[in-house]
Amino acid sequence: MRHVQPWLRFYQVQVSRAEEILAWMEAVADNGVTFWTPSEDRCLPREEWLTAIQAWMQEVWRTIKWRVSFSIRFDDLPDVSLDFSVDQFDDRNLFQIGTLLDFEFKDERHLVEPTIQRLSVLGRTLYPLTRPWLGCIDEASSYSMLSKDVPKLRLKHISWANFFGPAYVEKYGRDFLLGLPGYKTELLPDGGVFHQLSPTFVARSEREAKALRRQVIAYCADHGLKVTCRAPYVIPGLTPQPAPKEPVTDAEVQAYLQQALATTLVLTDGTRVKPISIPWDDLTARQRQMALEAIRQAAIAEIKRPGRQRIRFEFNAIPDDLDQMLADLAGRDNPDFEWAEVAMGEGL
Repeated sequence: MRHVQPWLRFYQVQVSRAEEILAWMEAVADNGVTFWTPSEDRCLPREEWLTAIQAWMQEVWRTIKWRVSFSIRFDDLPDVSLDFSVDQFDDRNLFQIGTLLDFEFKDERHLVEPTIQRLSVLGRTLYPLTRPWLGCIDEASSYSMLSKDVPKLRLKHISWANFFGPAYVEKYGRDFLLGLPGYKTELLPDGGVFHQLSPTFVARSEREAKALRRQVIAYCADHGLKVTCRAPYVIPGLTPQPAPKEPVTDAEVQAYLQQALATTLVLTDGTRVKPISIPWDDLTARQRQMALEAIRQAAIAEIKRPGRQRIRFEFNAIPDDLDQMLADLAGRDNPDFEWAEVAMGEGL
């Protein structure tokens, strides 16, 4: 995992005038936030906000009607710069606040939880002002909903925090939404429903995170809905890693990986399937990296395979770092490259 992108998104917000966005900015500022120009060259005083909004709304764009965009910073997190933007398309719009916290070139792990918790406060503050059809707080690259899905009232993903507006409540039912597994669900004043998966964005353990995701997906499946759910997130260095139950040597892990990755099944339609069972909780940090690298090399070999057929990797468990690595390598929703978690025994 190279980075995390904490993001608050509100879809189909109720906005048509600059004064409405000004009210949102004032509410955000009242929560200890300063506004900056997009280039972050200077802080904007309140008396300039309305003029700046109006200038943005008069810009000519090819693919959208207008866009309003600023940078913001929390007073108590001055090192975190976030985007604040509103995009108006012909038939839909999107309001969002978010940022990227880097793990590779500088270690910003300690900023993940404080940032997401402040976005949660802003979400609760802004929901009654923006009146969205749907809202979420999640990791941006893991979120599978598109802005074009919302006017059709689709529900394809359950985020770490979810704001279901009255239109979604009418379609999916108050009881169903209030029954979503997780840490908290409650009715909102306009008849909407708020749902939060866990107290923290960063998982307290990988086992607990996986169990919660499975519970959410199974609950939705029982109600005829196929959804994805990737929160809460396992972040190395933040999520405690369990000690190995029965230590194995690096050589044993390497030999097992070679044997497991050498096995390929071919289905009648030509799909190549690699079943891989790894006891992730029993591996040391070094052995975990060995396993990830071995899987990555096997995936690259399949992608480069001459005349290759569709490939499917099946795992007994898919930790977040494995999921993200495969997504970075092949892209999500790639019809020729799939990975899935299936029931199987653990190796080693």
